[in-house]
Amino acid sequence: MVNLAIDRVHGKLSASLVTRYRDLSRWLELTKNLAVRDVETRYKRSLLGLYWALINPLVIASIYGFVFGVIFHASSGAIPYPVYLITGITFWNLFANGLMSATVSVSGNASLLAKLYFPRVVLPTAAILARLIDFLFSVVILLAFILIYHVPIHWTSFWLVPLLLMQLGFTFGIGYILAALNVLYRDMTQLIGLVIMIWIYFAPVMYTVTSESPKVKDILLINPMGAIIQAERDVIYTGHLTEPMFLWVGLAWMALALVGGLVLFKRVEPLFSEVM
Repeated sequence: MVNLAIDRVHGKLSASLVTRYRDLSRWLELTKNLAVRDVETRYKRSLLGLYWALINPLVIASIYGFVFGVIFHASSGAIPYPVYLITGITFWNLFANGLMSATVSVSGNASLLAKLYFPRVVLPTAAILARLIDFLFSVVILLAFILIYHVPIHWTSFWLVPLLLMQLGFTFGIGYILAALNVLYRDMTQLIGLVIMIWIYFAPVMYTVTSESPKVKDILLINPMGAIIQAERDVIYTGHLTEPMFLWVGLAWMALALVGGLVLFKRVEPLFSEVM
């Protein structure tokens, strides 16, 4: 009897695990398809298509390079300033574009939500993953600048993988919060655009933290994106973390944002059908 009961429980657990695996596979496939659709829709009927992913960071880098490099004579130490700047912009744009896309991901897919049932968290997840395409194009530009200026890349660059995952985790967390709130309050799109425009000045994208006073440096690096971008530059060009303590602070921010974002999204999700 005991063995029979154990077999039944084992059978139920196995069936449950198989069902969950199938559901997870289905949602992962849906996330991938939505991300691909997002990219195709964004560049559909565009004359330059994906080349805009190359043009945008170049234009932004040119503007900031002129303002901070030519007018304000920003210093970047041993790294040529154009390389320093394009590195910061490359990683910052992944974050900023991801948030902008995630914010409208649910509110902009009302017709899809009415037709199909699936975990709504798939939408902001796919929207952020779609911005990885733009990021990969930006990396091509970054590598071109590195070659042009003959900047050596350190062997610790492989640590970019966990740092990028950390950045994506933080982006997902904030993206889930914005996607949920934008369903309830449609002015979140304008608000996050304003916040991102200000936020970039509180991250070491255009200037180095070493050139700032200790108090200003602490403010810049306690910002999670400031700590992450600083670490990403460090592993590429210096081979060591100049401010390792703040990276742990960034990791804590990432965990808090990701958990908080998922909890808030799940709380608000039942209201989607009513509001939309």
